[in-house]
Amino acid sequence: MDTLQSSKSCLDIGLVLLSPDYRVIGMNAYARKILGPAISDMGKTVFQYHPRKSHPKIEAILQEAGVCDSEVPVAMIIDVLNKVLVINVCRIEIEESLKKPLFAMTFIDVTEQTGAEVNPNTGMIELNKFPVCDKGAFLFLEVSSIYFIKSEENYCRVFTERSSYYLHLTLKNILRRHTGQKFFRVHKSFVANLNHIHKIQRDDKGQTQIIFDREEIPAVPVARRRLKDLKKALALI
Repeated sequence: MDTLQSSKSCLDIGLVLLSPDYRVIGMNAYARKILGPAISDMGKTVFQYHPRKSHPKIEAILQEAGVCDSEVPVAMIIDVLNKVLVINVCRIEIEESLKKPLFAMTFIDVTEQTGAEVNPNTGMIELNKFPVCDKGAFLFLEVSSIYFIKSEENYCRVFTERSSYYLHLTLKNILRRHTGQKFFRVHKSFVANLNHIHKIQRDDKGQTQIIFDREEIPAVPVARRRLKDLKKALALI
């Protein structure tokens, strides 16, 4: 079974209000408490409060929130001042005279729930549990409950024994956020949990694939260039 915790209404919620051109024009007291040192004054665009490398990710989530409804929660994970925040963005429809909609960026601090710690070697915040959204609640998945992770454009789908969940991190960032020995990138679009691999075999078309230790978990392809390293990694566990 999945090893997880859930969180619904027990957490304080930060709220940041954005103008149509993404300027920060307001925030609630909790947002000021958490982000105060990072946001010295309002009126700047949200991009000015983040390093340049984060801009494409932020722009993508703002565009997702602005164009249409989606079954994928418009949320992402960032770290600010050594805290792990799960951020959700939605468009706010306003009276017609104002013409353009505003955006509300809400967040919760999940540092404790994710078991996040600063890696002294890299300075990066690393996660021991991954926060995913499911039916209006956040679940915190233990790494041991994850069989594999599949990249799907700007987000990933995390597969466990019981279900699959969306996670707004790239595969590269997932591996940066968890440097343990369990996750291994077996393909440009897949990360597999080494502890759940039953065997490696070829299918009818000659494609190498991973068979997991539960029959209901779908097979995952292995890139030819990753096969040798995968076998070495499996020999070490």
